[in-house]
Amino acid sequence: MAAVNWFEIPASDLARATAFYERVLEAELIPEDIGDGLPKSLIPGADGPIGAVAQGRDWTPSNRGTLVYFDGGDDLQDVLDRVTAAGGQIVEPKQTVDATSGYWARFLDTEGNLIGVLSPR
Repeated sequence: MAAVNWFEIPASDLARATAFYERVLEAELIPEDIGDGLPKSLIPGADGPIGAVAQGRDWTPSNRGTLVYFDGGDDLQDVLDRVTAAGGQIVEPKQTVDATSGYWARFLDTEGNLIGVLSPR
């Protein structure tokens, strides 16, 4: 049971966070509101949504806790450039992964969540 099945990134301002992730991930997030007062923006994957940006009483943005790493494509620097342009902040720049071949970096999103990216170069 090693595969990740779902994740949710907390947001204080769902519209702002959705715009940030759409720009950074270069993907259109899918709005979801089932009327429970906990709206989400679903993050698309190859076979359907893989996670969500979520707002509500159950979600508090934080730079501590579980850390999600997104696929940075061929070169994660492209993603990092979009992070800054979208209003995020790079906190750990692109650097080599010691355990494997590749690179990683971390950033703060517009909500204050710490997020990572990985890529082969």
